Amino acid sequence: MTNQPTEIAIVGGGMVGGALALGLAQHGFTVTVIEHAEPAPFVADSQPDVRISAISAASVSLLKGLGVWDAVQAMRCHPYRRLETWEWETAHVVFDAAELKLPLLGYMVENTVLQQALWQALEAHPKVTLRVPTSLIALHRHDDLQELELKGGEVIRAKLVIGADGANSQVRQMAGIGVHAWQYAQSCMLISVQCE
Repeated sequence: MTNQPTEIAIVGGGMVGGALALGLAQHGFTVTVIEHAEPAPFVADSQPDVRISAISAASVSLLKGLGVWDAVQAMRCHPYRRLETWEWETAHVVFDAAELKLPLLGYMVENTVLQQALWQALEAHPKVTLRVPTSLIALHRHDDLQELELKGGEVIRAKLVIGADGANSQVRQMAGIGVHAWQYAQSCMLISVQCE
């Protein structure tokens, strides 16, 4: 089974793939997003997800431009005003909104909240086709098009393929792009405090 050609196929509909797909669609491109699973629905009284991103003011502006920031705020996010990072005793950096004369530095947002807000916008956009649940089986060049074979036999032809499928990207592997990686032994502690 082969669908109509799409201009751009994005493998991976998470935060990066979702934001890119939405931005491209808003600029008039037809986009097909290939994703193995829809993001879980947001449940307001659930415990926060352990995967959280620090979203800077610039990223908030991007999300506002994509029209999804209101949806993020309607779910759950928390401003941060101070951020410290250190690697050794002598390598210590503090970012403080008060010192910069800013009301805040950005927001802490659960990755699942960002994914859900982006997914809702993708579902509503007429230039976006979502292929879910499925996965990429093979990637072949066919004249000026890339041919993506999906689990279940569907074939998508695209002018451009973008791999937004994470650190162990199938797209990267199928394209023969190598990677040099290492463990960097870092950890993060995020503390939310509620005063009585």
